[in-house]
Amino acid sequence: MEGKMRNCIRLLFFLIKYLAFWIAFFFFFRTFFLLYNYDFSSELTFFEILQTFWHGFAMDLSTAVYLSFFPLFIVLFSPIVRFHILYTVIFVYTTVVLVVISLLGLLDIGLYADWGTRLSTQIIPALEHPEGMLACVTNLQLVVLLLIEIGIVIGFVFLYSFFFKKHKKQDKLEWWNVFVLLIYGALLIIPMRGGVQLTPLNFSRVFFSSKLYANHVAVNPYWAFSKRLIHNESEVKKIAFMEQHQCDSIIQNAISEPQKTIPIFIKPNSKKPVNVILIVLESFSNKVIEPLGGAPEVAPHFNKLAQEGILFSNFYATGNRSDKGIAALLAAYPALVGSYSILYFPEKIKHLDYLSQYFTKNDYKTHFYYAGEVDFYNTKSLILQSNYDDIVSVHNFPASERQQKWGVPDAPFYKKVLEDMSHFSTPFFLVTYNISSHPPYDIPELKERTYENAISYSDKCLGGFIAQLKTTTLWDNTLIIITSDHGTRAFKNSSISDMITYQIPMLWTGGVIDTAFINENIGMQSDLTATLVQQLGWKSAPHPFSKNLFGNHSYALYFNTDGYGFVSPELAYHYDIEINKMEFFYSKNELKKDSLLRFSKAFVQFLHADFRKR
Repeated sequence: MEGKMRNCIRLLFFLIKYLAFWIAFFFFFRTFFLLYNYDFSSELTFFEILQTFWHGFAMDLSTAVYLSFFPLFIVLFSPIVRFHILYTVIFVYTTVVLVVISLLGLLDIGLYADWGTRLSTQIIPALEHPEGMLACVTNLQLVVLLLIEIGIVIGFVFLYSFFFKKHKKQDKLEWWNVFVLLIYGALLIIPMRGGVQLTPLNFSRVFFSSKLYANHVAVNPYWAFSKRLIHNESEVKKIAFMEQHQCDSIIQNAISEPQKTIPIFIKPNSKKPVNVILIVLESFSNKVIEPLGGAPEVAPHFNKLAQEGILFSNFYATGNRSDKGIAALLAAYPALVGSYSILYFPEKIKHLDYLSQYFTKNDYKTHFYYAGEVDFYNTKSLILQSNYDDIVSVHNFPASERQQKWGVPDAPFYKKVLEDMSHFSTPFFLVTYNISSHPPYDIPELKERTYENAISYSDKCLGGFIAQLKTTTLWDNTLIIITSDHGTRAFKNSSISDMITYQIPMLWTGGVIDTAFINENIGMQSDLTATLVQQLGWKSAPHPFSKNLFGNHSYALYFNTDGYGFVSPELAYHYDIEINKMEFFYSKNELKKDSLLRFSKAFVQFLHADFRKR
């Protein structure tokens, strides 16, 4: 029995060594990538280079696990098939995989300088037409590439043979050993998904630096390529309602239309620049805000605050998920038709119109505080690209305060924000993003986990935060913008296409707001950038997706998996592209109906064309 157990342990050791083999392969290619792209690598410190290996390890391990499942499946037959036969099958499989992924790895290394991104599905059309690729290289370059490919494959085949040759003589397993292997396979799910944390492995997990190249080095290109095959940008629909030049003309005309004179509502109480705090509330909807037609007494603190500043009564989320809202609020990029937002494609976010960068250009310090895991929905990739000076997430709180599934309840979250703010240098731009009103609404002090109870808790904590802020010296010269990442369908159920699902509050208050009124212009999250930049006295370039909420134009668009909605004073509708069905909520001016339909379709087409060419 002892010998049979030893035989089982030897086989498990074989499988663990197999994982290590692939990790060594990925480390080799990361080193090769750094050396080949020396012009970029030379801008990294030695410590940053080491960090690319450390932060990229989880993705390397996950990829190694995926490659190890086939050998694991094969060795399950060891009770009935001699192991040297199974060993041969695994050897052939490993060799074939080495040939394929080393070639992809070399393409990834060589194309990075031109593409500015790691291996992605952009390469698929080129692989479908290899003559186009071959036309881009000289015969000498092609020979060198083939020699390097052959050398890498031979080198790693030799390495494999050296490390695993002792296992050729592995004895057959007993049937009960199969269960041990199945348990081992089940445990591999943990490193495959990147750990036991709530958020599975994604690009944000390995992003660690404000230097995009350092983050790219940390990414495992094979994991990224596989992810792209699953979440291919082709799933973001190609939309064409008209000729593209007609679409472009409509949008350019709208952008260049002269604006009326817009008053400044921000009144600094000193000659110093105004501090700005953007409070993003999880899942707050107009459905629970009484001044906006919502249920009374669910959010009494917000209701009271609404009387003290500028309340936007027709403000819309551009999507129905956090990643879509964050991209719109912080980067002026609306959601898209389909399941994915631009945050799923980190290579496309390099040149977005980041709100934080306007503050950085004007010598502000920027801070991002999130009560949950900043990796979620690839949020960290956007925040790092935005170059915030300070990023705080759930991991900056003691374990005793991480009392919700998603992270830190609002009370300790706002407490830390207040404590840290007392040490901020001014002027500053601060973004806070809570999680207590996120399902499953598991706030420790709540007995009944419902949406409205969670909103009430978050509202109470928000009210306390504002009340305490009013007692500080910061209040008099601070603008506070309170809004939401998205609305909800859950409370007073509404459909995914309904306007009310996307209606969210936005309130401007603080010591620099000396007037209170309701702005009835219709707008959306991406409009925040153009509006705030103008109100702070700064200049922004004409923007196709961001307009001034105090200006001439009054409209909003929102997007979901199957289509989009458009809202203006004269016309509101939802168009289900999947089934070609248009649902009109109202049409008040038949003379403007056709032009508004054409403009809204042009906006949607322009947005998706912009996404594809990024």
